[in-house]
Amino acid sequence: MSAKTSKNNPETRGKVTELRRYNGKPVKPVLFIQRGVGRYIAAMFEDGNLVVDKNTKLPIAYKNI
Repeated sequence: MSAKTSKNNPETRGKVTELRRYNGKPVKPVLFIQRGVGRYIAAMFEDGNLVVDKNTKLPIAYKNI
Protein backbone atom coordinates (compact mmCIF):
# COMPACT_ATOMS: atom_id res chain seq x y z
CA MET A 1 0.00 0.00 0.00
CA SER A 2 1.42 3.39 -0.94
CA ALA A 3 1.30 6.47 1.23
CA LYS A 4 -1.17 9.16 0.29
CA THR A 5 0.20 12.54 -0.70
CA SER A 6 -1.67 15.80 -0.74
CA LYS A 7 -2.60 17.24 -4.12
CA ASN A 8 -1.89 20.68 -2.65
CA ASN A 9 1.74 19.90 -1.91
CA PRO A 10 3.84 22.34 -4.02
CA GLU A 11 6.57 19.71 -4.44
CA THR A 12 4.22 17.42 -6.39
CA ARG A 13 2.76 20.11 -8.68
CA GLY A 14 5.64 20.06 -11.11
CA LYS A 15 8.01 22.63 -12.49
CA VAL A 16 6.79 26.21 -12.94
CA THR A 17 7.07 27.29 -16.56
CA GLU A 18 8.79 30.52 -17.48
CA LEU A 19 6.95 33.18 -19.48
CA ARG A 20 7.67 33.20 -23.21
CA ARG A 21 9.40 36.11 -24.93
CA TYR A 22 8.48 38.04 -28.07
CA ASN A 23 11.12 40.42 -29.47
CA GLY A 24 13.00 40.16 -26.18
CA LYS A 25 10.02 41.19 -24.04
CA PRO A 26 8.19 38.74 -21.76
CA VAL A 27 4.58 37.99 -22.70
CA LYS A 28 1.82 36.31 -20.73
CA PRO A 29 -1.20 34.28 -21.93
CA VAL A 30 -4.67 35.88 -21.98
CA LEU A 31 -8.02 34.75 -23.35
CA PHE A 32 -8.93 36.61 -26.56
CA ILE A 33 -12.58 36.60 -27.66
CA GLN A 34 -13.93 38.37 -30.76
CA ARG A 35 -17.10 37.72 -32.71
CA GLY A 36 -16.31 36.37 -36.16
CA VAL A 37 -12.76 35.41 -35.16
CA GLY A 38 -13.34 33.05 -32.25
CA ARG A 39 -11.65 32.62 -28.93
CA TYR A 40 -8.11 31.51 -28.20
CA ILE A 41 -5.23 32.12 -25.85
CA ALA A 42 -3.33 35.17 -27.13
CA ALA A 43 -0.08 36.80 -26.01
CA MET A 44 -0.02 40.09 -24.10
CA PHE A 45 2.92 42.23 -23.05
CA GLU A 46 3.30 43.06 -19.37
CA ASP A 47 2.18 46.65 -20.05
CA GLY A 48 -1.27 45.42 -21.17
CA ASN A 49 -0.90 45.63 -24.97
CA LEU A 50 -1.67 42.58 -27.08
CA VAL A 51 1.00 41.17 -29.39
CA VAL A 52 -0.53 41.90 -32.82
CA ASP A 53 0.36 40.40 -36.21
CA LYS A 54 1.12 43.21 -38.67
CA ASN A 55 -0.52 41.42 -41.62
CA THR A 56 -3.82 40.26 -40.11
CA LYS A 57 -4.11 42.92 -37.37
CA LEU A 58 -5.13 40.11 -34.96
CA PRO A 59 -3.40 39.07 -31.73
CA ILE A 60 -0.82 36.30 -32.07
CA ALA A 61 -1.66 33.00 -30.39
CA TYR A 62 0.46 32.31 -27.31
CA LYS A 63 1.33 28.81 -28.55
CA ASN A 64 2.87 30.27 -31.73
CA ILE A 65 5.47 32.28 -29.83
